[in-house]
Amino acid sequence: MPLEKYNWLFEIYQKINFDKLPHGIIINGSNGIGKKLLANEIAAKLLINKSTNSLDRDLIESNSHPDLFIVDKDKIILRHITYRKSQRKEDWDEELGERNVNNFLSMSSSISSNKVVILFNAETMNPQSQAAILKTLEEPSPNSYIIFTTNRPKSLFETIYSRCQVINIPNLTESSLNDWLSKNGISDLNSNHFPSFISPLNILEDIQNDQHSSFKNFVFIISDYIENKLDTNLAIKNISNLEIDFVTKTNYLIEFLKILLKSNLLSEELSGLYKKFNSSKFNNLKISNLINELNDVRYNYFSVPQINETHVLNYFFSELKNSIKI
Repeated sequence: MPLEKYNWLFEIYQKINFDKLPHGIIINGSNGIGKKLLANEIAAKLLINKSTNSLDRDLIESNSHPDLFIVDKDKIILRHITYRKSQRKEDWDEELGERNVNNFLSMSSSISSNKVVILFNAETMNPQSQAAILKTLEEPSPNSYIIFTTNRPKSLFETIYSRCQVINIPNLTESSLNDWLSKNGISDLNSNHFPSFISPLNILEDIQNDQHSSFKNFVFIISDYIENKLDTNLAIKNISNLEIDFVTKTNYLIEFLKILLKSNLLSEELSGLYKKFNSSKFNNLKISNLINELNDVRYNYFSVPQINETHVLNYFFSELKNSIKI
């Protein structure tokens, strides 16, 4: 898919000097910012068809290009990078089989002059797989390239970073996101309707899945509760009825509190969903403590055998009333 539609990616792509590109490229950026799109477009450029001199985007997007090897796993381990003599057939990856990065790069190219490997979610690489890929970067095959995508900067060995060109995709500003939404025919929604941690492509996905109103509805429920339009039980019931999981609810509440706290500390005017809170009184210390407690709940969520969502929400809702007065 051409990048012109995603102007922030296209601007980055245009600045890449493909004549001086090293064997390793690391693309850093948050979830949903377009790392996969940019990686695929870089791969397409590197894998120009020798016969037609064209970009075989369809082959790349369908993962059927003979000179492209993609590893897209929840966790990248050693067998995805290199072959071990002790490795048995039953130990092969279910999808990749006996194929791995080093095995692929050792073969000659087919329809292109280069060979490209893309490692999506490279932050999941364990130390053994990172050590193996580092050795490959230290002794690269001719005309070979490895593209890493990661949402956690510095999640790889420093020695890997030192051998790669690092491309950072910054998050969009509020105005840039609004402009992009408008250009894509989404004029009835703006950045206020989504939490700041959600990226453009995630927003599109939410809209396509009809889940774009979940954050707005969450804020409306919280606002009505603080204004005493809803009692605690009804507010919690309405929150529980939203089709989002508990961690997302926690993230939403943290986002809501951070926006209010920031506006109060910096004396900034609130707009959109938060406009009604401009005349509110905030206890900054209590809000800060509440954010810290919510972060603890989110952090410990998966290590606790069972969490009573209603009980947790009841506690935080009561603290909200003590922290914000309209």
